[in-house]
Amino acid sequence: MKYDLSFSFLDSSFSDFSDTDTDSHSDSQSSSDSDQGQAESKTKQNACQYYNDGHCRYGKRCRDLHVCKYFLKGFCRYESACKLKHISDSSTEEKDRGRLTHRKKRSGCRDRSRSPESVEDNGRPYRWQLDMGEGWEDVAHDYILEAQYSQPNNKGIRIYNTPCGALSIDFTRMRILKKTNLRVRRKDSPQTEWLWHYRGNQGWSQYGEQDSKSKASSVSSYKLEREYQKNRKGTVKFNVNSTIYEIRFKDMCQNNLTTGHRRKIRRRPKYEPPQGGIISSMKNAIKSLSLSSSTNTPVWQFSGHGEHWHTFKKSNSCSMSSEDIEVEYQRNPQGSIRFTVNEKPYLLDFSRMRQTNETTNVTRKIRRVLQ
Repeated sequence: MKYDLSFSFLDSSFSDFSDTDTDSHSDSQSSSDSDQGQAESKTKQNACQYYNDGHCRYGKRCRDLHVCKYFLKGFCRYESACKLKHISDSSTEEKDRGRLTHRKKRSGCRDRSRSPESVEDNGRPYRWQLDMGEGWEDVAHDYILEAQYSQPNNKGIRIYNTPCGALSIDFTRMRILKKTNLRVRRKDSPQTEWLWHYRGNQGWSQYGEQDSKSKASSVSSYKLEREYQKNRKGTVKFNVNSTIYEIRFKDMCQNNLTTGHRRKIRRRPKYEPPQGGIISSMKNAIKSLSLSSSTNTPVWQFSGHGEHWHTFKKSNSCSMSSEDIEVEYQRNPQGSIRFTVNEKPYLLDFSRMRQTNETTNVTRKIRRVLQ
């Protein structure tokens, strides 16, 4: 079974997300990271060495835990693709599934819960799931969730049409707000490419790429991810020109070692656009969003003279509407699209939130707002 949901996008100004929210090591990671935190807090037992080597003759009678020893220490490089069990898989979820199966057998219902082990069984690079008290279930059209989660500036998303009503998912903490009995998680594959971002003066920028002042850090997302997998509570130092910075994974922050100035950092997956004939369904999803929740529909605007903002509208002169732009943005939030105004070519760059006149090279700011 899949939860067939509709979505409304949230930013940091939404009332469910306070301005005092801060990112931390556990806040900004996927559910597999939060599972590791639960592992450390719930048990002090040792991982069975024989189980980790491939076989334990004691089986269920073993006094040690049959779990991945690296997971128990707080970092398993294989995460959800690990062949060994993690705490949530070996204890809590098995008990939950056992109770659920027993309850369903008594009521004559068929057990429809899905295995949470890996997303490789259906060839997808990720899978979003909700647990509303009866085990983990896939979220239909979860590419919308993934597209929003991949953007470091997005703190969360509101989803509708669930058996529990409207839910607000906080991406930074990977939890459902104000619903302590409900859970959300994102399952990924070893092929997931993780990108690292820092919050600059002009918004979020990716490490290793040039910022608005044409400056780039000497450290890349690839290097940061490699160091993060080695030690999720470690640090990395790098420089931009003569200024030295330090990244602290535990606190998910970047410190200027000269001035002491601190910036937030976030780790988000590189968005993989859905394959096949998905664009038409995406357009329908955006249209239904406009009808069912017009107060939260994303609107695309460009900066005009006098710092006034104008909404993109399709007309005889402009080839793209705000809705058209949103569809392309959902397809690839880090990409770009081309359109024309009075037959002149323009380029919209989503990663830089900038519009460029390809004839004159004049640029304007663009923004995505909720109205």
